[in-house]
Amino acid sequence: MGYEQEHIPSKSDLSIADYEMLAHGTNRLKTMDAEALDFSMLGFFGEAGSLLSAVKKRKRDDIPTARYIRAVEEELGDFLWYYTLVAKSCGCALEPLAQAAANRPVRRAKGVRFSDVQSQFHRAKRAPLDRLIRQLILLAGEAGRFVDFYSRKRTTIDATEAEGHLVPIFKSLLRAASAAGIDLQDAAIENLHKTYDRWPPKSAKVYPDPLDNHHKDETEKLPRQLDICIEQRRKRNKPYVFQSCNGIYIGDPLTDNIRDEDFYRFHDVFHYAYAAKFGWSPVTRALFKLKRKSDPETDEAEDGARAILIEEGISTMIFNYAKDLHLFEGIELGELSFELLKKIREFVAGYEVAKTPLWLWEEAILEGYECFRFLREHKKGVVHLDMTKRSLTVTVLN
Repeated sequence: MGYEQEHIPSKSDLSIADYEMLAHGTNRLKTMDAEALDFSMLGFFGEAGSLLSAVKKRKRDDIPTARYIRAVEEELGDFLWYYTLVAKSCGCALEPLAQAAANRPVRRAKGVRFSDVQSQFHRAKRAPLDRLIRQLILLAGEAGRFVDFYSRKRTTIDATEAEGHLVPIFKSLLRAASAAGIDLQDAAIENLHKTYDRWPPKSAKVYPDPLDNHHKDETEKLPRQLDICIEQRRKRNKPYVFQSCNGIYIGDPLTDNIRDEDFYRFHDVFHYAYAAKFGWSPVTRALFKLKRKSDPETDEAEDGARAILIEEGISTMIFNYAKDLHLFEGIELGELSFELLKKIREFVAGYEVAKTPLWLWEEAILEGYECFRFLREHKKGVVHLDMTKRSLTVTVLN
């Protein structure tokens, strides 16, 4: 998970009403038109299938228990998120649905929590897998009946009639979570951190400090502003990219290092994007000779050869993905593949950049590729890195 979001309550304090409000804050389709409702229904029914798939893989494959539990908890949280959106679209609030699904009324002065309702359902730490499978099939069946209802009443949904379908689904969800040995309160908290990590509302977008902000030696920090001249020239009848800063050449001339030309020779702009957005880039540190040698442990663990290889590997992986998507041209913030961003986080596990929020990775990637497309077209440009503004831009090189 990325950096912790302070506006999300702790597990013990999160009420069902809190979750409902915060979940809606991450809904990118704010409208209540048919298209938005259809999108929510697709996600709702799709997550029911994903839950079944997660358990199927446990039955079929030799998946470590801890990884399996994390996967089921994540899918339960995703299902709950879509359920919350669908319920609101039908005119139903989440807490009354939970109360209706409970075996007896739940009262709590500070707001009813998922765990308060789930405590009425038996939860075993090591319930047989077959029991969980049965509960998930029942949940999928309830979801399927609701989808059938929606398909028939799509434009004339009555809240009372919808509630008749939504309450059994909530009850099945609680039973499934209990059979999995998972506290739905945990799944809800993790889901909020996940969605705010990826799609936070504007009010919750807080840029973390640059990662070298607290480094004691000012001479070893990445420059807060930097202009880098990038230009393609021919050398031995082959295109090479040369880079300079303040009239001094940096790094070696670059080629694509591949048979079919793809202009990867301009790829250092991706590293500059990471520097501008996060205050992190072992590659940029190496190019500008800014390794944090005054702190031997940081120098070895964060700025060394392995960290450089990790960053180069990320850039290559993203580039191979981007080539099939017109180098991300036309992709807006919030649209970049969630799976791609999660893979990046897996790549950087154990390094200081691991807690960088996924929405900030997206900003860095899209700005880096905007500059890359400019350089690919013009074959030269001046890249402006501004860490104080968290931006990377490019202008014409005369």
